[in-house]
Amino acid sequence: MQSNEQELFLKTVKNFQHCQRNFDLSQTVDDLIIDWLLDVGYSTPTKQNLDSFEIVCVKDRKKIKEFSISATNGPDERHFLSASTLAELENGRIQNPQTDANLLFLFFIKPETRVSEDRLKRERGDPPPDEFWIRCTNLEIGLAASAIGIAANTIGMRTGFCRCFDFGALPVEFLEPYNINPKHLQVMLGVGYPLYDNHTLHTDGKFESSSFPKDIPRKLVI
Repeated sequence: MQSNEQELFLKTVKNFQHCQRNFDLSQTVDDLIIDWLLDVGYSTPTKQNLDSFEIVCVKDRKKIKEFSISATNGPDERHFLSASTLAELENGRIQNPQTDANLLFLFFIKPETRVSEDRLKRERGDPPPDEFWIRCTNLEIGLAASAIGIAANTIGMRTGFCRCFDFGALPVEFLEPYNINPKHLQVMLGVGYPLYDNHTLHTDGKFESSSFPKDIPRKLVI
């Protein structure tokens, strides 16, 4: 039998599973919570404890809105959509609402760390091939983003991932002063307070709002 704490944690993870498509944008998030969430994200495991990615938290409402516009299929990804779907959409674009949240976390790879002195010292060998390094770094980003998402859900917030974004629509000028290449963006995570209990509800019909049930997994213990 599960304890109350175990049941509560499982419920939290199941909340995290849902992609929140509505947020109460009248609320603001305390800076101490933002700092805590960043600490959570940067405290997860990475290979040799190396620093291969950067997390950017956007809290400015105007800038979040600019990023959320890019949360759509890019021009080179429209071949994934059926002809009937394209016909129903404005300009053949699926607009995702989960990034228009109280906070937006952006996860960037840092390619320069692949050949850094620290990596050379700790791994004692040649830099890994690009493809292998990117794959490993994205695993690390997944761990960090998941930790942030679960942590946020433990305090009543809700979250939504978005990997479909149009690089051409990103507000590049916002990133330039921080020496961040927008092409290095790997995933966005909207974090905020839910407007409705039902995570799929949205008042604007142009947004994608579908949700699918998870298959029941095999729990293999050997």
